Amino acid sequence: MPLREQAAMQIKELILTNELRPGQSLAIGQLADYLGVSHTPIREALAMLEREGLVEMPPYGKASVTRIEAKDVREVWDMRLMFEGAAVDQAVSALSDGALAEIEGSLKRARLNASCSDYGAHYESDVELHRTILQCVENDLFLELAGQVEDRSIRIRTLVEATANEGDVVSIVDEHLELLRALKARDRDAARERLIRHLEAGKERTLAALDELRNGGSDDE
Repeated sequence: MPLREQAAMQIKELILTNELRPGQSLAIGQLADYLGVSHTPIREALAMLEREGLVEMPPYGKASVTRIEAKDVREVWDMRLMFEGAAVDQAVSALSDGALAEIEGSLKRARLNASCSDYGAHYESDVELHRTILQCVENDLFLELAGQVEDRSIRIRTLVEATANEGDVVSIVDEHLELLRALKARDRDAARERLIRHLEAGKERTLAALDELRNGGSDDE
């Protein structure tokens, strides 16, 4: 794999986990030292990430991590509705009973752990459920584009998860379990309706969490 692609993957991971925060300046020299490469692959990597919407590179001035605004939340969740709404129709018939049982076990563990303020299992089961639905679509371009949307949603969620509370997490898990019941029943209309309701609720929760984070302080470093 070319150095620019390796560097792009490493910097992207730092952005998605918010180790590089929204609005933070990206010094090419510091990134080069951190990753142990020359300046050229870092510049090329940042250009690649700019095309993915994760980095801003003005004609004059330093590159920086793209900020997260309410508009970004709305756009990402609206795109999720489009991608996952299409995928859930296929998931109803494509997912095996074994796969659904495995997801159900993950969700039940997540709900149990949430009562102890342990949300790690929830985040893992959340990604697993939605990714499993998307992967039911056998179309490489669809999956590539859906993956870009997923990256942005994970970045947003990682930023706002500091505001999570037990009530919100239990509500999300319960919404997942309702969707799972529709999938197990092979009820396409119910699965689509519950997915849409879940994502719409998720968009509102995320907007509220972002607003709470903003009121609590700046995300700039």
